[in-house]
Amino acid sequence: MRTNRPDVVHSHLWAANVVARVSGRLAGVPVVSSVHNPDHEDAAWSDGANVSLTKRRIAKGIDRWTARVGNERLIAVSEYVRQSANRHLKVSLNEIDLLYNPIDTEALTGAPHRVRSDLLQELGLPQDAIILLNVARLSPQKGLIHALRALPKIIGKYPLAHLVSVGATTDPAWHEQLKNEAKQSGVIDHFHILGTRRDVTDFLHACDVFVFPSLYEGLGIALIEAMAAGCACVATTAGPIPEFVEDGRDGILVPPADPEAMATAVCELLASPELRMKLGNNARQTALKRFQPRAAADRLTQIYEKVARRHRSIETA
Repeated sequence: MRTNRPDVVHSHLWAANVVARVSGRLAGVPVVSSVHNPDHEDAAWSDGANVSLTKRRIAKGIDRWTARVGNERLIAVSEYVRQSANRHLKVSLNEIDLLYNPIDTEALTGAPHRVRSDLLQELGLPQDAIILLNVARLSPQKGLIHALRALPKIIGKYPLAHLVSVGATTDPAWHEQLKNEAKQSGVIDHFHILGTRRDVTDFLHACDVFVFPSLYEGLGIALIEAMAAGCACVATTAGPIPEFVEDGRDGILVPPADPEAMATAVCELLASPELRMKLGNNARQTALKRFQPRAAADRLTQIYEKVARRHRSIETA
């Protein structure tokens, strides 16, 4: 930083934010930090991760101290995260900008590269299978186990329903727990963990219902991408999701960790192609209106320019 003298340094996520703030303070360079998650909320602390309460408290203290002494502005990816950062980091709301993460609207609205029939054939499923899709890494936070627990009730009404998970499988213990639960509940043949895929958009266009059972989120990009692709979505009310999903208009919202409510909502959508089409069309309009890349880039540029001007004025004062 001292050698290159950047006008602004922009960091993302806890570790990078801490390093950038300390380095920026020592080098005399203004730092903007993006906060992507409600890291210090109770829901985030009870996500099943093997991290002690003492370590979490230390991490919070470091985050709070560096945010106050080495940070020019915070950027929150949702109003929920903005309010959380205000409470836990003790940073004034006037110093926290709201900037939703944008999405690749062109990729999500374009024609799929592979059609539904090809994907079903690859998975070894019949052509009349019903695809309930979840896109997320495998972790307790993402709540896939609750969608899995909803599956027996869904299959009872719709025997061709299959729950398909697409996302990184970096937690072997959790992966194994999900498979064991599927076996014990008798739905292992209807539960498919595909891991990381490069054709996520094709699956979004092919699914019948997109399920997003997260226990907590900072924003929920996978849900927003599903909306932009026109999916009929069932999501939880966790964190910021009600900021951009209006229940009954853009999708159906259910309480977190409630398999019964999840199953009821999914069955409601499967019973009505008209409702799926209506919610999917509304979801697409909302996502494409609120998460455009150009608008986000313009807003970020304004934040950079404001921080750089303020820093220069202080240096020359």
